[in-house]
Amino acid sequence: MNYKIEYINETDRQTIIDANNTKILIEEQNIIEGNFLIFSDVKPLENQLIELSDTQMVIMSGIADVYMATLGF
Repeated sequence: MNYKIEYINETDRQTIIDANNTKILIEEQNIIEGNFLIFSDVKPLENQLIELSDTQMVIMSGIADVYMATLGF
């Protein structure tokens, strides 16, 4: 879920960021209607893919270690 919060100045902006430290800041909008911070409680897909790739490499390394151990290396 995304949360769009308006801020007025830099102090207000930082207070909002600090108060939402469990969420991910995904966008900042500075438009005619005002300044907004957009947070999400879901990680962006790009971050999820990086974590998945890292996990996959750890698993592959573990499999390689087991395979080498069975060969006596």
